[in-house]
Amino acid sequence: MDRLTHVVTKRPTAVVHVDLDGATHINRAHGWTTRFTKDALFASGLRRAMAFFAQRRITATLFVIAEDLADPEKRALIVEAAAQGHEIASHTVTHRHLTALAPDERRKELRDSRDALEQVIGKRITGFRAPGFRLDQETLSMVAEAGYRYDSSAFRGSRAPAGALTLDARVESLERESGLRELAMPPYDGLPWPFHPSYSLLLGTRYFRAGLHRAMKSPPVDPFVFLIHLTDLADPLPAADLHGWGSRIYTLSMLSPATKERRMHRMLNMVEERCSLVATQVLLSEPAARAS
Repeated sequence: MDRLTHVVTKRPTAVVHVDLDGATHINRAHGWTTRFTKDALFASGLRRAMAFFAQRRITATLFVIAEDLADPEKRALIVEAAAQGHEIASHTVTHRHLTALAPDERRKELRDSRDALEQVIGKRITGFRAPGFRLDQETLSMVAEAGYRYDSSAFRGSRAPAGALTLDARVESLERESGLRELAMPPYDGLPWPFHPSYSLLLGTRYFRAGLHRAMKSPPVDPFVFLIHLTDLADPLPAADLHGWGSRIYTLSMLSPATKERRMHRMLNMVEERCSLVATQVLLSEPAARAS
């Protein structure tokens, strides 16, 4: 929806984000051995995501793990996504939990990921999300010091995943002092887990509807961050690449691409019934779209 319509209707805004965690980094996070040489989840997930966005005319923000640029196929897909107009943002260099690292290592993950992505994409990298949402106040200050324009790791409401920040007075104070914008994830108070598609594809569309309904009660969340992972659209991994039921669940390999896409359309339709979809960079350029 264009700027004029957004201002007139005063509808809440929504942005679409994608964390580009492939099977390589999912395995590493869970301590599973990687048996493959080609990350089929990354390749099929990003290709299907680009097709999905083209169909719905969505400009998304892709949070890239910078070490993936060393893989020619992954690099080519990331460059292709940028050429299609999608924003590239940082998801660190190695996808390690920042709060488990020494301060110098944290700064290096923040700085080096931004620099590597800028060299390949040829544009300034302004956005950041912490792996696993794990971010403390000190590290968030480092994000601001590293020159990012916005972070999208904290959660609205009173609850957050382990190691994550809630959007509280300390975060808001840092926003005012540093100019770093926090595009926080929607609240999930009253629900056992967050309701972004990685969870709702498992728990059902009704779970997403319940979370969205709570998030959009007056006053509605603005902007609403619709967060996708590559697992949410990717082909199932072959049995040889899986590590039992846990691996099947965390890669959503029990669901067909057709089932995932059908449910993703339903969830996004729900969001569009309540919100105006905008690109993250458009949102940040419009004072009227800032969260209240």
